Amino acid sequence: MSKKRLKLPCLKGKMGDWYYYVSLMKFKDVADRVSMVPDIHKSKKLSNLIQREVSNRSTEIVEYLKNQDQRFFNSLILGIYGGKPQWHEFTISTSEINEYSENENQEYIDLNEEEQDYFDSSLGILVLNGDEKIFAIDGQHRTKAIQDAVKADSELFEEEIATIFVAHKNSDEGLERTRRLFSTLNRYAKPVEKSEIIAIDEEDNAAIITRRLVEEFYLLKEIILFRKTRSISVNDTSSFSNIIVLYDFISTILTDKDVFNISVTGYPYKEFTRKRIDEKTLEDCQIKIQNLFIEIFNRIPPLSEFLKTTEVDRRDRSTSLLFRPIGQNILYSVLKVAIDHNKKEEALTFFESQNFSLENPVWKKIFLDDETGRIKTTKERQKFAFQLILMKLEIKFKKSPKDIELFENFDISIDDF
Repeated sequence: MSKKRLKLPCLKGKMGDWYYYVSLMKFKDVADRVSMVPDIHKSKKLSNLIQREVSNRSTEIVEYLKNQDQRFFNSLILGIYGGKPQWHEFTISTSEINEYSENENQEYIDLNEEEQDYFDSSLGILVLNGDEKIFAIDGQHRTKAIQDAVKADSELFEEEIATIFVAHKNSDEGLERTRRLFSTLNRYAKPVEKSEIIAIDEEDNAAIITRRLVEEFYLLKEIILFRKTRSISVNDTSSFSNIIVLYDFISTILTDKDVFNISVTGYPYKEFTRKRIDEKTLEDCQIKIQNLFIEIFNRIPPLSEFLKTTEVDRRDRSTSLLFRPIGQNILYSVLKVAIDHNKKEEALTFFESQNFSLENPVWKKIFLDDETGRIKTTKERQKFAFQLILMKLEIKFKKSPKDIELFENFDISIDDF
């Protein structure tokens, strides 16, 4: 019989070739869900043993739990297989943290783009649907002691212990790998590639719209690159963008996900990317995106020309940055904020008239390394360019101390372009 769903606060990390999920479990949930290895694998053959058998030492640990007020355990390392465990990322909003902090003496929290991405991908919730098989890889004695202790003392139900989950495969190779893990403190769980989510997810509305656009929308059907990263080779002369950048465009335009730490309106991001909306609303969203692309391609000369020739030279510095992921990221970020401020027309006019290439001294100074000739694509520089354009559009926003420092270092004003 399946157990109830369990939602656990979680950190995701990686060490070596293991992905692992660090969480907290209440003693009652450990007792109810975690099995000893012999409970799962009945064979006594040495090759199938993942961990040594539990000895009578667990009795001593039970007494320790019952009688020691300063009790404390190391983390349990738990193997998990079967069921449908799901990882849900958090999105960290520093603006909300700073606004609602109850500590008046707390310093302003400012995350650069790399830090923002790191926190967003590392913090989340692990949801277990109840069908999973969970067993102790390291910490069998502690697990057995917890099981026995909560039977004897219900006051221990709500005690918490740190746990580290790793994905186990119930095969010869999996058993070997899990035995090897005995000497480490990590866990493995291969994350789903973003490109795979876009290709198959039927709950993520942005993914659904992305698929429909590349399959049905006449403007994009033949000019979107399918690959697992955001990058586009300089040798690619026929693609406008790739499917991951397109997905990000859609999720940015339609949701309330912060744009370079600026709060925006839209569908709640987490809900929109995890719970399918009704078909009529989905179609309306798709039409909104299609109409925006029509405006973009009709208004911006380099893109209009590309539709006619279906060729682009990404090696040429005079080629618009809109044919690179960094330029597209800036475009849809500016458009999102401009739309929120009723300045879509002004934003389109800017990109329509602007030489948005490395031949423009402003963009060259921001993005080109003169010594190596390579383009610097850091999110910090993208954010600076984004903010410059917002200033040109007379859209007000709050600069962080890091932003102010960057403006001083670049010494570029809106009068320079």
